[in-house]
Amino acid sequence: MSVLHFSRRRALLGGLAALTAAAAAPTAWALSQPQRANGRLLVVFLRGGLDGLFAFGPTTDPRFAELRPTLSRPLLEGGLLLARSGFAAHPALAPLAELYASRELSFAPCFGTTDESRSHFQAQDLFELGNGQTRGASGWLARAAQAAGGELRCVGFGSEQPLILQGAAVGRVELMPLAGAARQVRADRALAAIRAMHAEQASGAAIEQALATQSELDRLGGMDPQAARGANGVAGFPKLAARMAQILRSDPRLALAFIDLGGFDTHAGQAASLGRSLPALAEGLLALREGLGDAEWRRTQVLVCSEFGRTVRENGTQGSDHGHGGLALLLGGAPGRLGGGRLLGDFSGLAETALYQRRDLPVRLDWRSVLGRLLQESLGFPSATLTEVLPGMPGLA
Repeated sequence: MSVLHFSRRRALLGGLAALTAAAAAPTAWALSQPQRANGRLLVVFLRGGLDGLFAFGPTTDPRFAELRPTLSRPLLEGGLLLARSGFAAHPALAPLAELYASRELSFAPCFGTTDESRSHFQAQDLFELGNGQTRGASGWLARAAQAAGGELRCVGFGSEQPLILQGAAVGRVELMPLAGAARQVRADRALAAIRAMHAEQASGAAIEQALATQSELDRLGGMDPQAARGANGVAGFPKLAARMAQILRSDPRLALAFIDLGGFDTHAGQAASLGRSLPALAEGLLALREGLGDAEWRRTQVLVCSEFGRTVRENGTQGSDHGHGGLALLLGGAPGRLGGGRLLGDFSGLAETALYQRRDLPVRLDWRSVLGRLLQESLGFPSATLTEVLPGMPGLA
């Protein structure tokens, strides 16, 4: 099936029927009977809170243009129709629209955690811990690596161990820095080092003044300099993904993998910022697919998501602020398992009464439900194991 460019009129006439009724609670995916599996799960985590409505937008909803007078334009004027969904992909995501058409990609517009704080740190902790809390001794991917046992390996592509990989027994999780990776500087460590170096010099006062000014600018713009938590820069993702594919393809025992990308906290000038980030994301995912080759791509499932979505209504600086439900992408070469080429979970439209606190998309697909399904399909985990890896997962209580 080819990807179609569409007019606003066709979208408005043909897509309203695709909007489903709102659910009272987040959807829980039904688990199948566990079986011996030989798959792989790769998690690509976008730190900063991707505006999912800018990436995959409900162009058939009559309120889309009203709520987003500038941010809706790229999708309404040049978006790529995602059949049977009422959504269109941003033109920069043409490779992902093609994967949707070939049933190698599905998307959930209202995916998320139970977090209600709209804090980067709390939302990221909730996702990475996977226990429904913001405190814990281990991340869910580390627990999954522990449960997988045997000779299966779990790898984090980076030089710093994220929370999601912490807490496993020695040898169950390894870090693999990628040559050429440009990582976001962790502000807390960098500032401490700079201040200590210049504390007794004349330059120290100038540095403190500059930091104070930047802090005020960050406060006014709503940007959080630590939101990326040392993640890889998204601009370099295509090259990193090609290298990741080589590594994963070389060792079938690499069954669990993680990479985080920074640069998605877009409070102002969002069209320009994401106009640079989205192509790199799409190119990287396509490079991963091509680098793995057909056989390895068929056994691989990829989850792409962020800690939360953004406000439905754009703000006064042509950006969007921290929200609740957000976008998740599921990719892989086995559409029978993924159910590729469809919208996952519920989407009830952009009417004010359908929004969370009348401002955000609600969460209709709980993150633990998605993770549990992917772990079961990739590694054959039974329900008892999933309870240990993802306590509180819907459908297991």
